[in-house]
Amino acid sequence: MIELVHATLVDLPVMQAMASYYVYDMSEFLGELPGWNFPDSGAYECEDLRPYFEDPNARTFFIRVSKELAGFAIVNDKGSDPDVAFNMAQFFVHRKFKGRGVGAKAAGECFSRYHGLWDVMVIPGNSGAHGFWRRTIGAFTNGVFEEQRRPVAHLGDSAQDVFRFRTP
Repeated sequence: MIELVHATLVDLPVMQAMASYYVYDMSEFLGELPGWNFPDSGAYECEDLRPYFEDPNARTFFIRVSKELAGFAIVNDKGSDPDVAFNMAQFFVHRKFKGRGVGAKAAGECFSRYHGLWDVMVIPGNSGAHGFWRRTIGAFTNGVFEEQRRPVAHLGDSAQDVFRFRTP
């Protein structure tokens, strides 16, 4: 049983701790890029997730499988342009649950909850995430989505691979 469970500010320390594994997983694909060196401290750190919990337009969730913590999803309204209603700001599934459909089911649940124009942005080079989102969004939308690389203003004009689609 896969479910999304609303996370509140009291859950921030748990989600922040999980985020170090998120960054670790991304380092497999992005580790050769500037800023992705393995830290001398021996521990990866993720950006501070507190702003998502304090943003009234963000929704924070834990992903649970049979009540066990399996990942997290954060949805906000900061897409690649102002027309976007929903953006998958952060999404992580623990390795234990990868390859079992957990991520696709959790993402689909997010998409089903919020209706409108969606963006999912992927850092170029993150081929694992890129493949996952192409498959997951393709299955959810029956292949009706756009995919393009574009600079994103609120991310310092950094290039992102943007998947765009609409939910009914």
